Amino acid sequence: MFLFSLFLAACDSQSIDKGSTSTSCQNNSHCNYPNNVEVWLSNPDISPETPFTINLMLPKEAKNLSAKLEGVTMYMGFIPLQFKQTGQVWVADTMVGACSEPVMTWKMMLTYTSGDNQPQTLLYYFDSLQTR
Repeated sequence: MFLFSLFLAACDSQSIDKGSTSTSCQNNSHCNYPNNVEVWLSNPDISPETPFTINLMLPKEAKNLSAKLEGVTMYMGFIPLQFKQTGQVWVADTMVGACSEPVMTWKMMLTYTSGDNQPQTLLYYFDSLQTR
């Protein structure tokens, strides 16, 4: 019974984060958010344990950027992201772990401070496909 309850707690696929911004764009697609923010993947076909890049366009006055990845289909801890600015684009090289599910949904939670010193949080969802 303990393992069953632990599994239920770990598989929270419908959580809603308060105070965050997400869009209605499709998983793995190029997404446009309010305040001139864009997020896209280097390749929309993500496979577990295979490197890929997450790209951001943020307002010029954005600062204090931090981001992490979390599993949605199954909670697997979090993966910190280190974004580096290259011109106007912020880039993070990363990879996600393998899961027992054939399709795993992941969530990137990005926080930054806007030009008026207001904290901003946005969510970006993408799927990884297990290929065997």
